[in-house]
Amino acid sequence: GDSQTIVINANDEEAIKQWLTERLSAHLKRDIGDISSSTPFEEYGLDSMFAVRVTGELEKAVELRLSPALFFENACIDEVAKEIASSTEQA
Repeated sequence: GDSQTIVINANDEEAIKQWLTERLSAHLKRDIGDISSSTPFEEYGLDSMFAVRVTGELEKAVELRLSPALFFENACIDEVAKEIASSTEQA
């Protein structure tokens, strides 16, 4: 497989949502259509290992330092994307 890192704009909330949705569907081996960006991570049964791994990958994609706590402090993909996007808004 071609595992090159996709770089996404850290304040592009939609791009972050899309990326997270794809990662989640791959991790859960579920169809991407089954993944809702507003469904709580808990409902998908995600563990901390997933959170840490995805945070590491997402850091490379958005080129920012991120905390794995993102996935514990934010309930769903929508909230994580919003948090990242809003944290990068420079005046």
